[in-house]
Amino acid sequence: MKLAAWSSILVGLASPCAWAAADPGLLTGAMLPEGWELGEPHRFAADNLWEQVNGAAPGYLRYGFRELTAQTVRSTGEPRGEVLIEVSEFADHLSAFGFYSTERAPGLAYIRLGAEGYCVLNDCRFYKGRYYVKLQMTRDDEATREALGGIATRLARALPGETRHPGVLQAFPREGLIMRSERYEGADLLAHDFLGAGFTADYALGGKRPAKLFFALKGSSAEARGAYQQLLSFLRRRSKMGEGVRIEGGHGRLVDPPFYGPSLVARKGAVVCGILGAEGPDSTRLVEALIANLDAAGLLYGDPAGPCCPQ
Repeated sequence: MKLAAWSSILVGLASPCAWAAADPGLLTGAMLPEGWELGEPHRFAADNLWEQVNGAAPGYLRYGFRELTAQTVRSTGEPRGEVLIEVSEFADHLSAFGFYSTERAPGLAYIRLGAEGYCVLNDCRFYKGRYYVKLQMTRDDEATREALGGIATRLARALPGETRHPGVLQAFPREGLIMRSERYEGADLLAHDFLGAGFTADYALGGKRPAKLFFALKGSSAEARGAYQQLLSFLRRRSKMGEGVRIEGGHGRLVDPPFYGPSLVARKGAVVCGILGAEGPDSTRLVEALIANLDAAGLLYGDPAGPCCPQ
């Protein structure tokens, strides 16, 4: 389904008078068009989530997953279309974005739904506040598409929470940024447990493939120093180590790890950061711009109570 078609369905059904009022955060019969009925909800917690999502359960649990509610909406007429709906609740807005970010990709047909959403073939997905929503229709016909569009619009309005991306994403410099490549990893940034949670974004810098800018916000300068030393220790075992790089007020090192190629890793204050797959003035400039943005946001020197990730 093209963006224009989905947008017309979703926007066209967004009028406040189109639906009866509904309790915030609940999927109710008031959200359904005439001729559609709501099935019984099925709720899943961390201990039985696999029953609904199978092998995808660990991906949910990385983001402070709390509960998933699954319901089916069915047409009472012919043909008997269905819309399958899953509403997942996470720990907070950042965590919901984090899970959403693992499934989105640059170039999709994005729409204004909640904080952000998109539709691909028979699916629509969006997030808002601490909720991530997935809607899937079982048949691609006009009536089912309209039902899905109306339910998505009404549900997005009813769910409570923030309708903007987490503010910490503004730390990524705009120059060269591949839009909607930003991700939040709830744990094991770059597959390293010592880095913990962190952020990545892809950049077009003229190479054969995008470079990856990353950062992890630690609770203190001492904690960041330890994580940075562990990162260097890992790289020494698997990479060609280059010279030190002057990062104003911080520490940087050129490295050449397998897969990524020439890269720069750095630390300043409570931040461990770097750029993979890029070297030279562009890489240093982007890392320094990232550090400056984190400093301006008050995130550079951490908090003894733990990392600070504004919503």
